[in-house]
Amino acid sequence: MDRKSWIIVTLCVVLMGVNWHYMQENQKLAQAEAARKKQEEIAKQPPAASPAAAAAAAAPATSATPGAPAAPAAAEVPEEKHALKAGTVTFELTSKGGGISRAALAGTDQVTLNKNGLEPIGALRREAAGLDATAYKLTAKSDKSVTFEGTTIDGIAVTKTYSLTEGEGSDEHLIDLKITLKNTGAAQHRSEDYFLYAGAATALKHDEARYDGFFWNNAGDADYHLSKYYGKGFFSEAPTEYRHSYNALRYTGVMTRFYTQIITRIAEKDAPAKFWSGRRKLAQPIDAASAGKADIEDFTYEAAMGLPVVDLAPGASVTESYQIYLGPKEYDRLSRIGHQRSFAMFYGYFRYVSIALSKVMRWMHDLSGSWGLAVILLTIFVRLCLWPIHAKSTMTMKRMGLLGPLMKELQVKYKDNPQQQQLETMKLYKDYGVNPLGGCLPLFLQFPIFIGLYSVLEVAAELRGQSFWWVRDLAAADTQGVFMGFNINPLPIIMGLTMVAQMKLTPQPATVDKTQQRIFMLMPLFFLWISYDFAAALALYWSTQNIFSVFQTRIMKLYMPEPKLEKVAQKPASQSAPAQNPFYNSGAPAKDKKKGPKPPRLGG
Repeated sequence: MDRKSWIIVTLCVVLMGVNWHYMQENQKLAQAEAARKKQEEIAKQPPAASPAAAAAAAAPATSATPGAPAAPAAAEVPEEKHALKAGTVTFELTSKGGGISRAALAGTDQVTLNKNGLEPIGALRREAAGLDATAYKLTAKSDKSVTFEGTTIDGIAVTKTYSLTEGEGSDEHLIDLKITLKNTGAAQHRSEDYFLYAGAATALKHDEARYDGFFWNNAGDADYHLSKYYGKGFFSEAPTEYRHSYNALRYTGVMTRFYTQIITRIAEKDAPAKFWSGRRKLAQPIDAASAGKADIEDFTYEAAMGLPVVDLAPGASVTESYQIYLGPKEYDRLSRIGHQRSFAMFYGYFRYVSIALSKVMRWMHDLSGSWGLAVILLTIFVRLCLWPIHAKSTMTMKRMGLLGPLMKELQVKYKDNPQQQQLETMKLYKDYGVNPLGGCLPLFLQFPIFIGLYSVLEVAAELRGQSFWWVRDLAAADTQGVFMGFNINPLPIIMGLTMVAQMKLTPQPATVDKTQQRIFMLMPLFFLWISYDFAAALALYWSTQNIFSVFQTRIMKLYMPEPKLEKVAQKPASQSAPAQNPFYNSGAPAKDKKKGPKPPRLGG
């Protein structure tokens, strides 16, 4: 075969392999989906009666005379509820599932977590995507704790005790859970399929659904998937769930933009466990204005954390300790309660920059008492740290502007020889001591700072509901009205205008032509477009930065001397002799060796 035929055959083989791989993956997903549906159908059915109960129920039926009243059906166990209150958080617990049905957050949050959950947080599942069919009874309760007890259909007595945290590492959003499993049967009981339900997380608004997702921590390595995980792939169908086994699973959970639900295993040693997560379509859209619209789909995201392997002899028991966090995504709070829960912030590539800026912003808030002022003070702090570099960059750009006429002469003189033109340009930079990259350095330094601060302000639950000047919520756009269907957001408009003023005062390099100048002038419009609906805190940061930059430029113009076009003194070439090559022979006669007696010559 010729070369073209071999290429076609190779491509066909590769495509066949890819097709076979995704056929296998789709088959696995289909089997998992079928198993999940089967488990849901089993969970919806009432639990089977024991043989003794069945015989007792059958006996009167066989001996009953015609016309006798039928025996009454067994009454369902009534639901028992109890609430635990800690600060601004109210945990609503129920005996149906033996867990936390809701967590109501008061204060500035005004949010109810797990309101779309199929069952309470802490429900004990025998299949990750199934339901807890055990009937629990509330056996003890107080202002600080509550206990549920029940027995599974395979004879495992379950005891769950929820209690508010106290002392070091405690928090009003944190609750302890101790679960005890006891084998009351006569046979060995072993299972790897016990799961604690972590609840369902739902976005507060439809536009925030892209922040929803699930996460896990395996031996200190925390990772996550956002809602886009369930999108359709290029070669495969959209996944319906996530299942994985880990060798040291420490915590799992679900999250939205500002809030998270975390189940953490508290133990001296890590243990292998399984993790499951899935999403479920809501019957109604999140936003009331979208009700009845068929093209609007909203989902809730669920997760379940597996218990370590349960292996119980008859009469034996095992107790596992967990902590459940239901609250805002605040780095300071999550780091204070420990167990690596601060890893669940997922700030991105510039994580350490985000953490540092988050701490500085909280410190600024403690000083000022306002989150809006904290953002402004943080911006000024960052700009003051970058002032020396910015000043040097401005001077470099001004000196490059003075080189403009000389560079144009080189362009005319060497227009037919680009290589020589480049060499002469570099020589010109060297003669006048100008670094062409000096004007770009502040941009490179500001980029990770901006991305890091953007990651902080984008998901900072501290800013949610906080007002500042005309802004009602720093975590949302500062919309003040609507004009012809267009939202009026003052802060992004101020940001765009200050960017124009900043560019007018910033000296341009000599190499910038008219086309590049037009592109630079369009940049404020571009940034205004992409950030128009961003959080008001981010627009406040950028506007403050632009105003400070204009102020800085004016100060430098008043108090710093203008640069002059002068050649720098070049270091004279070294007059020392070059290093001698050890293999070089100049032809000069060698120096006489030290005189002395010579050894006798052999052979006469």
